[in-house]
Amino acid sequence: MRLDRELQRKQLEMLSDVYPDAMRKFPVIEGADFASYTANLRYLADHALVEAEWVRMMNGPPSPKWARITAAGLDFLEDDGGLSAILGVVTVRLHEDTIKSLLVEQVEKSAAPATVKSKLVEQIKALPAEMTKALTIEAMKAGLANIPEIAGWLQMALTSISNRQ
Repeated sequence: MRLDRELQRKQLEMLSDVYPDAMRKFPVIEGADFASYTANLRYLADHALVEAEWVRMMNGPPSPKWARITAAGLDFLEDDGGLSAILGVVTVRLHEDTIKSLLVEQVEKSAAPATVKSKLVEQIKALPAEMTKALTIEAMKAGLANIPEIAGWLQMALTSISNRQ
C-alpha cells in the first residue's frame, strides 16, 4: 500500500459533498482497491482531516463504518486555507520598551562617536509609540535588505533557534 494524494483528495471531496453528515456507504473509486481506500482514509483520519469509525468483521481488516470530513478537512480543500488560515495567524508582539532597548543596544555597539551615540539614545528613549512602530518597520526592511544571502541566513538562523528549543 502506498499513500495516494489523488485518492485522498477524492475521498475528501466525496465527504465534503455530504457535509455536515457522515458517509455510511462508500462509493467505489476507480483504480482504488479496498486496502488502498481504507489505508488512505485512515491516514486522513490520523491527520484529523476526517473522523471515522472502524469495524472489523471476523478476522478481516478494519473497514470504515462511517466517515465525516472535519473543519480541518474542509479548510484543506479550500485554495485559501479556509478559516484555519485566518484563525491560525500568529501575531508577534514586541513591547515598545523591548524595541527601544534593542535599538539602544545596537547604537551603543556602533562605531559612531560618543556624542552621536548619546544623542541617538536620547531620541530613541523619547520616541512616541507610533514613531517606534514606524522605526521598527523601517529597521526590519533595512535589515532584511542588507542580508546578502537571505536563504542561507534564514537556514542558519532557523537551525540555531530550533537547537535552542
